[in-house]
Amino acid sequence: MSTDTTYGRIVNHPRYAELVGRRKRLAWLLAGCTLGVFFSFVLIIAFSPSILATPVSASGVTTIAVPIGVAMIIYFWILTGIYVRRASRDFDGLSDQIVREALK
Repeated sequence: MSTDTTYGRIVNHPRYAELVGRRKRLAWLLAGCTLGVFFSFVLIIAFSPSILATPVSASGVTTIAVPIGVAMIIYFWILTGIYVRRASRDFDGLSDQIVREALK
């Protein structure tokens, strides 16, 4: 079986469109969450920097921007973990099933 034939059978498989759609929806959702948080932070910096310049404690020099920045990094890691988990649990199995059926 040639590569072009195999590729065509995979792309024309009825579950392939489902796989692509599900993966695309998840990617757009997580990208939207990431961009929403990131640009909200940037907009606060641009239009109200005094909020982020607030010290964490009265005697400290660390501002509230530092823990918020760390929380954002952790949040982005969590979103990445969500994508990896869904890809491993849902998308990889469906992808393997499509390829197996296309090679029959």
